[in-house]
Amino acid sequence: MQYKKINVGETVIEFHNNWLGEETVIVDGQIVSKKSSIMGTSHYFSAMENGHLARYILTTRINDMMQVVIDISRNGQLVHDGLKVSFGSKPRELPDTDKQNGLKYLKEYDMDDARHHLEKALKKFPKDPEIYFHLACVHSIEEEVEEGFECLKKAVAQGLQDHELILNHDMLAYLRMHPGFESFLESGFTDYDLEEE
Repeated sequence: MQYKKINVGETVIEFHNNWLGEETVIVDGQIVSKKSSIMGTSHYFSAMENGHLARYILTTRINDMMQVVIDISRNGQLVHDGLKVSFGSKPRELPDTDKQNGLKYLKEYDMDDARHHLEKALKKFPKDPEIYFHLACVHSIEEEVEEGFECLKKAVAQGLQDHELILNHDMLAYLRMHPGFESFLESGFTDYDLEEE
């Protein structure tokens, strides 16, 4: 098992490589790439940084000493070159148990426990768009419109990839029925007005 945690500004990148050569890249608590590799590969992913999308390439390779090393490029500029990944280094639990428990309770419609675990996960990973999205589901089920819109706004701001989920997920039906949802949608999920009729 090999593991490396790398900070690029405020972005936290975690690299995990198991004994089968399966590489996982996690950014701010969210899995962004998984690939199998023997001699190295490249992982392509993006991260929201101060409201702007930064594009990354994390490349793994074997150096002359037969060690796994990592190179990282951000927006075409090399920011880390030849970072060594030690054998036997251990990551945090993968994936985060609070996030997984939150999703489990959400599927069981246990909103109190879902909220509790998702909010704990958010404290550890405040840039994870999936946590905001699932908290929006909790707020929608609980008919908490403003909190739900705010969580969806943050999910999109943090780089939620699939906006169709907002339009189709069953648990968000209450938010979609609100009169302010249409303008929220038209704004690209950046602005809402709860007074709209």
